[in-house]
Amino acid sequence: MPGHTRSEDQEQTVLTDIEHSRRTGAPPLGHLVGLHRIGTRDGAFTLAFDLSRPALAGGASILEVAMLADLALGGVLRNSVGLTVPMPTVSMTIQLRPGQMSSIVTAEAEVTALARRTALSRGRLRTGDGAIVGDAQAVFALPALPYDGPGRAMPWDTWVQAQTDGVGLPEKAETEERAWPGFERLPEQIAAHASDNPAHAWGTTHIRKHMTQSGPGAAMTPTVQMANRLGHVQGGALLTTAVITAEQNSDFTVDNLVTTTIEFVDAARLEAPVLAAVSVLRQSGRSLFVSVELKQDDRTCCHISAVFRR
Repeated sequence: MPGHTRSEDQEQTVLTDIEHSRRTGAPPLGHLVGLHRIGTRDGAFTLAFDLSRPALAGGASILEVAMLADLALGGVLRNSVGLTVPMPTVSMTIQLRPGQMSSIVTAEAEVTALARRTALSRGRLRTGDGAIVGDAQAVFALPALPYDGPGRAMPWDTWVQAQTDGVGLPEKAETEERAWPGFERLPEQIAAHASDNPAHAWGTTHIRKHMTQSGPGAAMTPTVQMANRLGHVQGGALLTTAVITAEQNSDFTVDNLVTTTIEFVDAARLEAPVLAAVSVLRQSGRSLFVSVELKQDDRTCCHISAVFRR
């Protein structure tokens, strides 16, 4: 609009995303990167980032890629068994071409197998030009089917997000008055991030800022922005914590990551720090093999293995 600065427009975009997240109950991090379903010629289930979102300034990094993969792999299964079916991720593996994380824009997924209480899916990670630069696969836990319990559909599992994005939302002042606790300064923070020529997207940077060294590992303090729809720490945020911890304890970088597997042992709460303990299994001039355990109150939440190459 005339008279508005780019920063004000970016802040309004973030306010809109916060409001969408409140209305849908879906993870804020997904809304902040404009996650949405797109059509393909072969009809594959495909999720994409909105590259115009200020939270994506600097390009996707490990958080954004892990979240994109996880939600695409779960989304294709929910489209098969029911959009409101709760499906906790049991494990997820991502394989990447080194140095290509920031170029990833879409994830297309397909159902691998459906068992009585377990579901498997796999997918491809692509650049904006359609080049394949990574793969992902996951195992999910299923409730007894048919499922008739409580649940809400993810907006990006259908075409609803693309149809309603930015439509029928309150004006800026009204939205600010109703902002969630912990989200009040988020619009200006993300606008400042976007104007600062960042090296990585806001989400990955946000997790870095909430990590501190803790012996041969790190401690990550969760924020409300990291919540999944069940109110626990989003899986991509946990994987990001592990990968950054490995980076901080070696001379390899996140961009050197070529494969990682995360096993979700137990949910991580938002109310307590997540402690990451890293073990370097082998390191050479070209490769790094690590094992990372994430714990909360002496309770193991996740185990992550990762390989870095350069």
